[in-house]
Amino acid sequence: MKHFWMAMLVAAGSVIAASCARAAEPSPIAVPSQSGWADAKKRVALPNGVSLAYVEMGAPDGPPTLLIHGYTDNSRSWSLIAPHLMKRRLLAIDLRGHGKSDAPRCCYGYLDFADDAALFLDAMGVSKADVIGHSLGSLAGQMLAAQHPEKVRDLVLISSTTFVGSGPGSWLWDNVTKLTAPIDPDSQFMKDWYANPNPVDEDYLTRERTESAATPLHVWTGVLWGLAVSDLTATAPLVKAPVLVLWGDQDGLFDLSHQEKLEKAYPEARFEVFAGAGHNMFWEFPRDAARIISDFLDAPDEPEAPSESATPVVPAPDAP
Repeated sequence: MKHFWMAMLVAAGSVIAASCARAAEPSPIAVPSQSGWADAKKRVALPNGVSLAYVEMGAPDGPPTLLIHGYTDNSRSWSLIAPHLMKRRLLAIDLRGHGKSDAPRCCYGYLDFADDAALFLDAMGVSKADVIGHSLGSLAGQMLAAQHPEKVRDLVLISSTTFVGSGPGSWLWDNVTKLTAPIDPDSQFMKDWYANPNPVDEDYLTRERTESAATPLHVWTGVLWGLAVSDLTATAPLVKAPVLVLWGDQDGLFDLSHQEKLEKAYPEARFEVFAGAGHNMFWEFPRDAARIISDFLDAPDEPEAPSESATPVVPAPDAP
C-alpha cells in the first residue's frame, strides 16, 4: 500500500510539473490586425543614429526570424503570411526611410540596409537569425548574409535577383523619377505598383498602398539609385547560409533572366516556382509560401542538393 501511495504522489508531481512548465511557456505574440498594425510598432535606436520601427510576432522563445520587406513597403508586408509562421519569433522591421523608421537624407543602398539589420539583431539580443527578404529586402538580406555570415542561419529570397539594373530607360527609373509629392495612393502608378495577378486582401492592399505613397521622395529616389548601380554577383560567394528562392512566374519586375542570375550566384540553392503568381506571391498565396518556407527553415542543418529545375508550385484554389 505504501508503494501505491508513493507511485500516486510521483504521478501527481509529474502532472503538476508538466502544468507548471506549460504555464511558464511565454504566450505567442498575436499578429496585429490591419487597422492596428501601425500602432503595434515599437522602435529601437541603433548605434549608427538611425531608429527603426518593428513589429514582433509569434513565439518569443521560437527560432529568431528577421523579416525584411520590399521597396516602399513596410513591416505590414508580412501580415498575411505571419499567421502561418507563428512557431517562430518573427521580427518584422521597417527599413530606414519606410513606415515609421527614421528617413535620413542619406543613404539607401544595400550596405546601409544590411548595416541597420545587423545592428537591429544586436539590439534585440539575437546572435543568429533566419532571414526572409522580399524584393529589396531580399537584396538587403543577401548583403547581410555576405557581410555577417555568422548572423544568418538560413536565407529565404522572395522575388529576388542579384542585379536589378533599374537605370534610365527602365520602367522603374522612368516612373519613379517623375513622381512628385504628395503621391496619390490611387494614382495609376500606385495601382500598377501594387497590381497582382491573383486576388489579395483588399483592406490590406489599400493600407499598404497608402503607406507606400507616403514614403518621402528622397527615399524613393535614394533606393532607386542603389538598385541601379549595385550588383551582388561578386559578393554571393561570401554567403554561407543555405538559400531558398521563391519566385512567381508572372513576376513583372524580376523575370526568368533574374532567376538565372540567382542560379549562377547560388548554385546549391533550392528554387520554388509559383505558377501563375506575381512579384508578391506570398501575399497571393501566403499559406503555400509559409509551408515551403517552414519546410526549408525547419530542416536539419545540412547542405541543400543542387536544384537543376524547380517543379512549379501550383497553389491550392482555396488558398487565402
